[in-house]
Amino acid sequence: MKKAFALFFSTLMLLSLCACGSSQSAKDANYYDAAPAEMPMAEPEMAMDEESAYGGFAANSMKTADAPESKAPDVDPEKIIYSADATVETTEFELTLEKLQGLVQQYGGFIESSSINGSNYYSQSRGYAGNRSANYTIRIPSARFQELMGSLSSLGNVPYTYTYTENITSRYYDVQARLTAYETQEQRLLEMMEMAETVSDIIVIEDRLTELRYQIESLQSTLNNWDRQVSYSTVNVNINEVTIYTPEAKLSYGQRLGLAVRNGLKSTGEFFSDFLLWFLEALPALVILAVLIVLVVVLIRRARKKRRARKAAEREAKE
Repeated sequence: MKKAFALFFSTLMLLSLCACGSSQSAKDANYYDAAPAEMPMAEPEMAMDEESAYGGFAANSMKTADAPESKAPDVDPEKIIYSADATVETTEFELTLEKLQGLVQQYGGFIESSSINGSNYYSQSRGYAGNRSANYTIRIPSARFQELMGSLSSLGNVPYTYTYTENITSRYYDVQARLTAYETQEQRLLEMMEMAETVSDIIVIEDRLTELRYQIESLQSTLNNWDRQVSYSTVNVNINEVTIYTPEAKLSYGQRLGLAVRNGLKSTGEFFSDFLLWFLEALPALVILAVLIVLVVVLIRRARKKRRARKAAEREAKE
C-alpha cells in the first residue's frame, strides 16, 4: 500500500515538472516569437537616429566645406610716432634755406615753426663769417619720413642726426576702448533721462553726464593729438653757416696732424686779426683814458710837491 502511494506521488511530481517545463518553454517560445516583431520597430528608430546623427554631421561637414571661409578680423594698425633731430652745415646759407623749403613742399609737409639768427653789425665789423643759423620744426607725412631724412644731405654737410620712435599702440587702443565705454554710458544716461520722473533723479543724471562728457572730451583730445603725431612726423633741423665743413670721423693720424696745425694757425691768425680790430675800435677810448691817466698823475705829483714845500717851510719857521 505504501509502495503504491509512493509510486503515485512520484508520478504526480514528474507530471508537474513536465508541465512546468512545457509552460516555461511556451513562454520562452512566445518571447522569442514576439521579439522579431518588436525588434524591427526599434531597429529603424536607432538606424534613423544614427543616420540623422552621422548624416547631420556629414551634412554640416559638407556645408562647412562648401561654405566660403570666414575672413579673419583685420588687425588694428600700429600707432608709432616718428621724430628726428638733424644738424646741417652749409656754406650757402640762403640757398640751403630755399632748398629746405622746396623739400618740405615736395614731400607734402609744412613748416610748423622757424627762426633765423643773422649776423649783426658787431659781428660783421669784426669780420666774423659763418655765424648765421636757422632752426626749423617740420611736419612731414610719416610715409615720407625716411625719404626726407635721406634728402638732408642735399642741403649740405650733415654731421649729426638722431631719430627716435615711440610706440603708443597699446595706450592708443586702451584710451579708445575707454572712450567707447564712456560714450555707451552717456547714451544709457540719456535714455534714463527721458524716463526720469523726479527732479532729484534728473539732477543726479545730469551730474553724471557732466562728468562723462568731460572725460569723453579729454580722451578724444588725446586721441586727436596722437593721430596728428602718428600721421605727421616731426623733424627739427638746425642749419649752421660755416666756412669749413666738419671733417668726417674716420681720418688718418697724418690727416689729423695736418688738420690740427691748420686749425692752430687759423685760430692764431683769427686771434691777432680780432685783436687788431678790437684795438682800432677801442683806440679813441684808449686815448681819452690815457689823457685822463696823465692828468691824474700830473695832479698827484703837483699835490705832493706842494705838500713837501709846505713841510719844508714849516721846518724853516721852527728853526
